[in-house]
Amino acid sequence: MTMIVPGLLPKMGALVESVPQFVLGSAGLVMFGRVAATGIRILANVDFETNRHNLYIVAIAIGAGMIPLVAPRWSQQMPHPLAPLLESGILLTAIAAVALNLYFNGAKGGAADAVDAAKLAEAH
Repeated sequence: MTMIVPGLLPKMGALVESVPQFVLGSAGLVMFGRVAATGIRILANVDFETNRHNLYIVAIAIGAGMIPLVAPRWSQQMPHPLAPLLESGILLTAIAAVALNLYFNGAKGGAADAVDAAKLAEAH
């Protein structure tokens, strides 16, 4: 919403456009650093000792997310409508993590458990 309003008002759009690139780059660096730190904090709460499947889920999901970086043209053999989706390492990581978690750990719990887990992750 914050960026939609300046886009609709020409004067605000000109103000946003006048921000130097290095300032936007610095803000992006801080923003993505915070996202990475939050992900690491969440992974610190994962039980890797008693549930060995969790280690496989994280390792394979991160490996799947690295595919577009290591082999940028790997999606050329895939159907054309899927190419934009398969070029995103973040999307591949998320899909792999969700699919592997469902396969190894099943769909335990319900919506209330998901809310409790989100609150626990946010509290740390």
